[in-house]
Amino acid sequence: MELSTQYNNFAKKFSEVHDTGENSNNLNRKLFYSYLDFVKPGMKLLDVACGDGLDLLYYKELGAAVYGIDASKEMVALAQSRMPDADIRTGLFESLPFEENFFDVVLSKYAIMTSSDLKPVFKEVHRVLKPGGVMMYLVTHPFRQYFEKKDNTADYFEQQIVDSNILNNTILVKEPSHTMNEYLNDFLFKNFDVQLFDEQWDPSAEQIDGKKYPGFFILKAVKRQGI
Repeated sequence: MELSTQYNNFAKKFSEVHDTGENSNNLNRKLFYSYLDFVKPGMKLLDVACGDGLDLLYYKELGAAVYGIDASKEMVALAQSRMPDADIRTGLFESLPFEENFFDVVLSKYAIMTSSDLKPVFKEVHRVLKPGGVMMYLVTHPFRQYFEKKDNTADYFEQQIVDSNILNNTILVKEPSHTMNEYLNDFLFKNFDVQLFDEQWDPSAEQIDGKKYPGFFILKAVKRQGI
């Protein structure tokens, strides 16, 4: 199964539960939104893995001209029904169907880690961002993925497909594990100025062996001028 399209199998169920109750994504969504003070009316904003369009609605309320892309055609259909006038497309993060220097802002939540190789994703985000544009994403923390290998002899540095039970164990997603170095890589530091890094516990995720560890992190960076 293509991990990028796995949400086709449970799009409706995910849409019903991801914003409901204490074990939803409400906490990480609220934190993510709290960092969006840089979004101004008229800015062109792309949501990479826009899901059912819930976040797009919020970004539109901020005054942004919103665009969305998701690998799941079922998720795209839900987002289009929620926002019929928005430009929402089915596509892959590694090959964004937009021209260079088009967006002021590129956002993504719990998405890009489903790609086994993150370099093409970051290069595409960089390509479609204007100089001075902002990239901000939220991803599953590599520590959490390490514990989700559920093997006392697991190698943190070896990529492995892990089962991740989310939203109070209502949905199972599969993700390739990543190291922190894959996110904090040379391309990032050569082409962006990092402004924010925040790692947090995620109560809506499965807790392995009663441990408390970071479940996700948020990174915000600005594309350097002239690059």
